[in-house]
Amino acid sequence: MSKPYFTKCALVSALASQPAAVWADATLSIEAVADTFISSDPTYAGRDMSAFGAMQISANLPDPIQGINYPRTLDLLVAYDTAALKSGFDAQYGAGNWHVTDVQVKWYTNFDIPGIPAHNPQFNVPAAGAFNISLLANNTWFDAATAGALGLANPDLSWNSVFGTGGKYGTLLDDLQTLGTFHYTGGSFNGTNNCSNDVCAPRFWDLGDNTRLFDTVTTGGIVSLFGSAADDQVTYLVNQITKPGGHSQLFVSAAAGSTAVPVPAAAWLFLSAGLFLLRLSTGRAGSAQPI
Repeated sequence: MSKPYFTKCALVSALASQPAAVWADATLSIEAVADTFISSDPTYAGRDMSAFGAMQISANLPDPIQGINYPRTLDLLVAYDTAALKSGFDAQYGAGNWHVTDVQVKWYTNFDIPGIPAHNPQFNVPAAGAFNISLLANNTWFDAATAGALGLANPDLSWNSVFGTGGKYGTLLDDLQTLGTFHYTGGSFNGTNNCSNDVCAPRFWDLGDNTRLFDTVTTGGIVSLFGSAADDQVTYLVNQITKPGGHSQLFVSAAAGSTAVPVPAAAWLFLSAGLFLLRLSTGRAGSAQPI
């Protein structure tokens, strides 16, 4: 009886027939178009905090090292316009012929050593802990037409206008969706120079597979994020658009096909059987061999 005939070409053809989404993703990135932070500190609670070079997520903590003996909470906001990402993926895969597979932010920190302040009384002292990144359903905190190169928020956005009674932005956090809880550990770098010349401790945070997030990117909309403390210890400084070389970024991966198409179990069985038959046909069934 002749041996089964199963060529390398047949296996390659079988592999090639599987959806492209299974085998490869493309990744594109953009920089933020606006960012700011809000602070419960009475000195800053009524003012716009755009264009300070940094923003911060902090639990309700004092900063006695810098003479702040009362506690204050800080939250950050950052927005990304994904229209350029949509155009890029449309050009690569064809309009409507791709789907998002992963979204991450890359945030820089030029004051990263726990316990050492950022030489600025607006900020609490860096400390390890947990924080949340959430997706806002409301993008009214900034105006793309006026944000400009500095990425300015609306001048009337403040802690008081978000959390104060009758505040203009009192509904800003309505329908907020938490994308993940992350742990900030701190690092070993501090520097006041621009991040083009310094390391500025970049970190990637994976935002999971939130449906609204993926849909927003797919349609080229605005991804607006809110960062807040998830425990009573964390203080995490993140550089703003106004810090040279330290602009926060959004990285998106996508693959071909309007939706993810998993490889059917039968296909894997077929390919496994093919590999086994190939080894039989070459007399090398006893050990793994490259195709």
